[in-house]
Amino acid sequence: MPDPVMRSSAWRHLSGPVAIGSMAAAVVTAVLWRGSWGKGLYLYRDFVAVPEPARPDSLLPDTYAALRAWPLDGVMWAMSSVIPTGVQQLLMLLAIPLIAGSGVAAVLRAQGRAAAVVGAVLAAWNPYVAERLLLGQPPTLLAYAVAPWIVVVARSTLAPRARWPLLVIAALPAAVTPWGGLIALGTAVLATLTREDRSWRSVAASGLVGVGWCLPWLVPSVLATGRSSADPDGARAFALADDTGLGTLWSALTGGGVWSSTARLASREDVLSMAASGVLLVAALAGALTLQGRKRWGAVGLLLGPALVTVMLSGPLVEVAAGAQGLPGVALLRDQHRALGLAALAQAVLVGHLLGRMRISGSGGAGVSVSAATAALALTVSAAPDLPGHLTRAYRPVTFPSAWASVVATINSSSDVPTTMVSLPWQPLRLTDWAGDRPFLDPTPRALRPQVLTSSELRVDRDGVTVVVDDHPVVEGQDWSRGELSSHALAAHGVTHVVTWLRTPGAQPKVGSGWRLVDRTDDWVVWDVSGAR
Repeated sequence: MPDPVMRSSAWRHLSGPVAIGSMAAAVVTAVLWRGSWGKGLYLYRDFVAVPEPARPDSLLPDTYAALRAWPLDGVMWAMSSVIPTGVQQLLMLLAIPLIAGSGVAAVLRAQGRAAAVVGAVLAAWNPYVAERLLLGQPPTLLAYAVAPWIVVVARSTLAPRARWPLLVIAALPAAVTPWGGLIALGTAVLATLTREDRSWRSVAASGLVGVGWCLPWLVPSVLATGRSSADPDGARAFALADDTGLGTLWSALTGGGVWSSTARLASREDVLSMAASGVLLVAALAGALTLQGRKRWGAVGLLLGPALVTVMLSGPLVEVAAGAQGLPGVALLRDQHRALGLAALAQAVLVGHLLGRMRISGSGGAGVSVSAATAALALTVSAAPDLPGHLTRAYRPVTFPSAWASVVATINSSSDVPTTMVSLPWQPLRLTDWAGDRPFLDPTPRALRPQVLTSSELRVDRDGVTVVVDDHPVVEGQDWSRGELSSHALAAHGVTHVVTWLRTPGAQPKVGSGWRLVDRTDDWVVWDVSGAR
């Protein structure tokens, strides 16, 4: 017969705050992604993959197409022989709310079950997460998801020789993108600074460990710095916007304000949604005020500071931000909405902390605590009630036409492998019938062995004005956008082949003298232009 003491201990473990909070995060994960399951790959804005990614030519990529999603592309290629790329994408989507929610529950483990559940749900379901997902940037949200776990590890009582390896493990999902690596680095350093036994040696060690997980993208980025510089217009295009009708500051304080009008929740302008967001913000401030001394002001700063700074950089100081785009690394910070992630996590923790303080103080008994937790959960859902529906419409797995494999095989297995290709039409996004009504970033460079030139021009409508951002412009870009590819321009860029997407917006190429047809399908055409004249 099982030992009653052992049974009790096991039950306490399974029903503890971290376990219950993780279960709540799992429920949220199932609700958010219930309409996005299926066989295939996800093609939505920047979130794209191909069935069989091409092997990277080098661990130190030096082209725009290769650096755009490095080292993520390398990681996905390395794992593709074991886990299909579509499954990797789905695991990423599921991991974001699950890891973020369980991490906040771990941070709040001393505050009780109600606090852990509310914190976990609020971390997984909020306007910030919604707008980043609708922007097509799940990879960068991995940093948001693992940040609470980095705090837990960095502040743990483990000996340094055990803590540093765990810190690296916790940060690895974030380090697949440059932004994620920096956020993980900053979180690790800040968490170490809050330890009672902190020392300059331990803080420096956290920084060095963080720099280590940034090296896979930092080294090639530095080596390729001289090739181009960030477009100053990027600071204007990607500045915060008002998505509530109450001003940019209010949008930012409540986790919104993304620059793209197509990445916003319709509910953000509803009175109920705005009221729910406001009550949650006030509750978080109340939670911060229950802290003592420097912890109180640190919490208030983390909750409000990102919004105040980004609103300044998006408004009065936008020209300063634009002028600084040429400095190395500054362009990583130009998407102001992305910087609100830690504030969203702080809100989740502080609302949970307020519930924990109510439990500890015994105000009103268990009934009041349960009622407060229920109200907080209702407010969380009310702040973004249409999130699951938006995700279902945006993230639907699709299957590439069978001809895609034929085109890729023709190019990659040719005895005369192309050295440089151009993907047309000359614009960054594709929109095809077989992928639905959602535009997606041209995935051609991820599938082909040769270097593939693609357009990096992005047009963003801001206040009735179209802002054009192109960090890596091609001199002949305007001609190529009209389908005019002269033999001189092709030779200047070392282009030997052209692959063109059919049945997608944009001008098809005007076939020139000396172009030789290599392959033609219903959706793609491949030309050999090495003999163009």
